[in-house]
Amino acid sequence: MRQLRDDTHILLDGAVRVYRRVRSRRWQAAFTIDGHTVRISTGKRDLEEAKEYAGDAYLEYKFRHKNDLPIVTKKFSDVARLAILDMRKQLNAGLGKKVYKDYIVCIESYLIPFFGSQHVTSIDYQKIQDFYEWRRIKMGREPKASTLNTHNSAMNRVFDEAVARGFLAHKNVPLLVNKGEKSERRPDFTREEYATMIRKLPSWITQGKKGKPTDMRHLMRDYVLILANTGMRHGTEALNLRWKHVTLFEDKGLQYLEMSVSGKTGRRDIICRSGTINYLKRIHERSEDIKHIPFEQLLKNKVDLPVFRLPDGTVSKNLHQTFRAFVTETGLITCPRTAQNRTLYSLRHTYATFSLLNDGMDIHALAVQMGTSIGMIERHYSHLTPRLKKDMLTGKRYELSYAEYQAQQASG
Repeated sequence: MRQLRDDTHILLDGAVRVYRRVRSRRWQAAFTIDGHTVRISTGKRDLEEAKEYAGDAYLEYKFRHKNDLPIVTKKFSDVARLAILDMRKQLNAGLGKKVYKDYIVCIESYLIPFFGSQHVTSIDYQKIQDFYEWRRIKMGREPKASTLNTHNSAMNRVFDEAVARGFLAHKNVPLLVNKGEKSERRPDFTREEYATMIRKLPSWITQGKKGKPTDMRHLMRDYVLILANTGMRHGTEALNLRWKHVTLFEDKGLQYLEMSVSGKTGRRDIICRSGTINYLKRIHERSEDIKHIPFEQLLKNKVDLPVFRLPDGTVSKNLHQTFRAFVTETGLITCPRTAQNRTLYSLRHTYATFSLLNDGMDIHALAVQMGTSIGMIERHYSHLTPRLKKDMLTGKRYELSYAEYQAQQASG
């Protein structure tokens, strides 16, 4: 049997222990509910007052357990873990947002380490300001606005949990602000730079060593062109793409290519620009195990194989290195408008820019196609506004010809 300290007092037939920590004048209490040990501070220096408080707390917890209410304190760490548990349940059920994973990392890495022992009811404006300073020191820099959005959303998930469980009134939830550095403009390609890239790709491929190096260059070429003509995300969305996710359909005598992509924001269907089918056919023709199947039949059969793979069926995660080598050798590595180095993500930004400027696509349609929010499109592509409004600002109706652009795409 556990040895109790001399200053430990037993209440309610041994169910509750009241004791003091070393060098503390206030009494603590401990009891077990449904196998969970609950430890609380009574906040009292007088023993009789502490006993009364501890007894009331025990009965309250017993009541909560009997009525299937959570056995949890109002400590931030406890409420935060409940919020994490709820998000994980939703993710496991396929109902949660992908961003919940980021919220969980934020809560575990930043919020619990700072606020963990505090009660959610005690977090006020000054403590939020103290957290901002602590976070800046921990990160070693001022966080970006996008990072602060994630942190604020994660914090609000915890406060929402506290409100839902009756620990905190909604009116008492502290206001979170975002004063982070604005995200920088993202590097992309102009039409001229994109045309240069397409023009130089074939000769660059022929200069590669025979075997896998050349195979990588061929695959990278089609990978780049598909990213630039669909707006899908490099990485997860592209690597998750399988032939069964690609569909050809007709409407009013016209043929359309559709892809179902899955990644950061869940699954969505996207419509590809017309030249995309040619790049897919090239990948198909290089695939030894499926090239004997007619292309359209391949799509109808819903073949469960990755689209982006080498002729021997290998899926490579090193296409970004091949791309970097290409843009470095051809002098296209640095975006002159942002002074940033281009990556495969630059093709997604190029798609967005071309869609707004050349296709006349509205922001809502672009947000749906790219699997992002209208606010995100507005933040990152607001620099295009004067050119988007040029017709209205000049009083002219201007229609851009796609002949040159489509010819470049076809030659890609």
